Amino acid sequence: METQAVTVQIFGRTLKFNCPVEEVDALTNAAKDLDARLTNLREKSPQVGSDQLIMTAALNISYELTKEKEKSDEFAHRLKMLQQLLDSALNTNN
Repeated sequence: METQAVTVQIFGRTLKFNCPVEEVDALTNAAKDLDARLTNLREKSPQVGSDQLIMTAALNISYELTKEKEKSDEFAHRLKMLQQLLDSALNTNN
């Protein structure tokens, strides 16, 4: 797997990462999203320290990811139920 050095700006800091070539755009977009979130938090709470803002952003992202996983699990469960219903209907007709 070929990697590429990627430089991103997050919260006023320059960070370098090695990243699979096919994931460079995703990494760049994730860095932009994180930077925007941190900037937004800074604007809302200028008195809060950087560490607290970073932890708040991380917790928000983790919360969003957890909610999306729950939706995905629910979707998978519904899909499985529909598949069983279809299988049952097909077996009844045979």
